[in-house]
Amino acid sequence: MTVSNDHERRVSPTVPTHGHDLVRITEWVPGSEPTDYDIELSDLDGYRTRFWRCRKCGQERTRKTEFRESCPVVDGQTLLSDGGYSIDESRTWKALTEEMEVRFGNVGPVYEVDSSSGNTYEVNVEAGTCSCPDHRKRSVECKHLRRVIFEIRTRILPKPNGRFATCEQDTKHALRP
Repeated sequence: MTVSNDHERRVSPTVPTHGHDLVRITEWVPGSEPTDYDIELSDLDGYRTRFWRCRKCGQERTRKTEFRESCPVVDGQTLLSDGGYSIDESRTWKALTEEMEVRFGNVGPVYEVDSSSGNTYEVNVEAGTCSCPDHRKRSVECKHLRRVIFEIRTRILPKPNGRFATCEQDTKHALRP
């Protein structure tokens, strides 16, 4: 179970259906549950939601029986197949959900990341390095490096040459996986 200040996320074992690698997700979501009514029917500060997600293609359904078509992803690919990342891996999850601010200053491969810890780290996307302790001690692709890569691939940040990726092919080859 992963717990953050925004919601609680519980993942149950996978169930194969039509080639999908399904996992049941239970989340506690802040706010009021959406309704068809214009008035507030609850005084609670959140609600529980449950759904099924395919680990391979990322599709989501409220019931596993609603996965009627075959999974479009070939075995061996992951949710973010162009980079080989899985959302179930903790560094990827943190890269996508933690509060971080990424800055691109000058043309070149170095980006600055203000982390949720209050520290600022330098990420070199071409060298695949970060100045954070996780990367320096373990030589792994840390959450900061992944965040920069995700923001470049989703065209939030420019590539090291100062230009935004212009098409899907350009985005996939903007950086090494």
